[in-house]
Formats: sequence, C-alpha cells, structure tokens
Amino acid sequence: MPIHPTAIVHDGARIAGDAEIGPFCVVDEHVSIGAGCRLMQGVYVTGHTELGESCVIHPYAIVGHEPQDLKFPGERSFARIGARTVLREFVQVHRGTAPESETVLGEDCYLMVAAHVGHNCRIGNHVIIANGTLLAGHVTVEDHANISGNAVVHQFCRIGERAMLQGHSGVGRDIVPFAIVDRMGLVVGINSVGLRRAEVPKEDILALREAFRLLYGKGTVFSAAVEQLADGATSPYVRKLVRFLQAESKRGFAGKSRTSHGD
Repeated sequence: MPIHPTAIVHDGARIAGDAEIGPFCVVDEHVSIGAGCRLMQGVYVTGHTELGESCVIHPYAIVGHEPQDLKFPGERSFARIGARTVLREFVQVHRGTAPESETVLGEDCYLMVAAHVGHNCRIGNHVIIANGTLLAGHVTVEDHANISGNAVVHQFCRIGERAMLQGHSGVGRDIVPFAIVDRMGLVVGINSVGLRRAEVPKEDILALREAFRLLYGKGTVFSAAVEQLADGATSPYVRKLVRFLQAESKRGFAGKSRTSHGD
C-alpha cells in the first residue's frame, strides 16, 4: 500500500491495497478508501467518509469534514463519494448535519477548484461543477447537470438532469431538467447542444422544445401547463420533465428569463 511516510493515516481507516496516499495527507479513523484511489498532497479525509474506487483527490481538498451548520449536534453522519469522481484543488465536501444523514456525490463527477458541496447535498452521476461554485445544504443535482464557475445555489434547491447553469448565476428556485439558466437563475430555454451531444433523438428534442414553450412561452398558468404536459407526454424525456415538476418542491420553480429564446 503506497502511503507516503509524511502522511498521517489512522490505524482504523480502511484503505485498499493499491490506493495511493500522498505526502502530508491526513486520513481519519472511520474513512474507507476504495481500490485505485489517489490522494495527492495535503488532502484531508475525515468523518465517516467512503471513497469509491478510482477516485482522484487533488491537493488540499477536504472531504467529510463537519458541516457549516450551527445546529450540527456532533453526532455520526456520512459523506459518500462515487467511483471515478475527481475532486480538484481546495474542493470541500461536508458530511450530513442530522445524525445518520449523508452527503452523496455520484459516480464519474468532476468538481473543479474550490467548489463547495454543503451538508446533505445529493449529487447524481456525471455531474460537472466548475471552479468556485457554492452549493448550500440539501441541494440536489441530477445526472449530467453542468454548473459553470462561481454559481451559487440556495439550500433545498433542485437542479434537474442535463441542466446547464451559466457562470456567476444565482439560483434560488428549482431548475427543471434540460434547461439553460442565466445569471439571474432564470430559464433561457432548453439545453439543445447538450442534448445533441448526448445523442438524444431529434424527435425528443422537438418534444422538449414544445414542452418548454408551453411552460415558459405561451402565457399559460404554470400549474395548468404542467397538467397539460402530464396528460399528453409521450416522449420519455418529457415524462422525466413532468416527474420533476410533480415532485415535491421546497423552493418553487425558476421562471422565464427576459432573454429567453424559446428553445
């Protein structure tokens, strides 16, 4: 097991035999590090934290530390990082705040320099979170979402599948799947480029465009538009959109941007 002699690794930590622990890392007692993981210089992994296989943690990232919550009781909670996820320099991922609760990052995620994931966030698979982004507690980010640099997301917000947030955006409401969001946290249109790159069938992209026009472009009352979509959805992508819209929302839904192009 290649552990640098300057690293401090608790005897109780569970470290896969081929994991690499770099110089000046600290790995605490209840940490589990999977096969093929690599911790570079100065990484701190603490709490009841699990790293899936082949994760790469860059210098000075902090994983599983106490949440920034004045109500944190100091009892056991968890942080779980999925396989092949990369955390770049100075990323912070805090563990859950309520006893036995957890913060979860999925598989194949990429978090860039100084991104912050607050307590009890749930991040899906293949999510990209760019430099300086701040996710408050209890934020949900669904699969393949892309959050650009220095975005700020309010606690309890949900970011839907394959949504894309503009850099420096401030998000205070739920962002529906497949949306592009401007700096004000408002929906510009559908993420057409992302959908095409994902090889979503053309007919489903067209169906999503019509769904977005109904929700944001025709002056229909939002709740009535959701009901109309639910009654007539045939595309599996529109059905995903409907399920998101019908699920519980603690923050409500982001409205239409003034610069919306109706995509």
